[in-house]
Amino acid sequence: MAGFFVGKEVKMKNYGNYDEKRKEQQCKNEQNAGGFRCSHCKQWIVINEFMGTANRNHCNLCLWSKHVDEKKGDRKATCQAGMNPIGLTFKHEGYGKQGELMLIHVCSVCDKISINRIAGDDFTDRITEVFEQSKNLYNELKNRLLAEDIHLLVESDRQELYIQLFGK
Repeated sequence: MAGFFVGKEVKMKNYGNYDEKRKEQQCKNEQNAGGFRCSHCKQWIVINEFMGTANRNHCNLCLWSKHVDEKKGDRKATCQAGMNPIGLTFKHEGYGKQGELMLIHVCSVCDKISINRIAGDDFTDRITEVFEQSKNLYNELKNRLLAEDIHLLVESDRQELYIQLFGK
């Protein structure tokens, strides 16, 4: 399968028929341990209420996520694969109001698209890299995002992106 970005290849993993109970136990073990190991960069990611990350499922270093939700917050996904950060969007706030900055992820195994809140300890350099790389997404993926009512940030959103990341 070709990558999401023009001229880039993304390595795909085949997890096959993975033991569902084993995955559930792994998730429970990670929650009990106060974090999880990033499937992409292999760093230990802390989850705790003091960090404001009680529901975190993405790495603050590389921004890859873990496919844990079928529907937002349900933690019922059986896939459990890594999710590639492919772009940024703003949360829908209604009345034309600009919402908070969100990461757009695509699962490296099943291609599910999801959005996640940016956490306060996410690396801003990596966030801006994701923004720059998203300009090279294939049109097919851009169209999928629009079909799911996810509006990818574009160059005209740069100023608001920087305000949300760095203040005025």
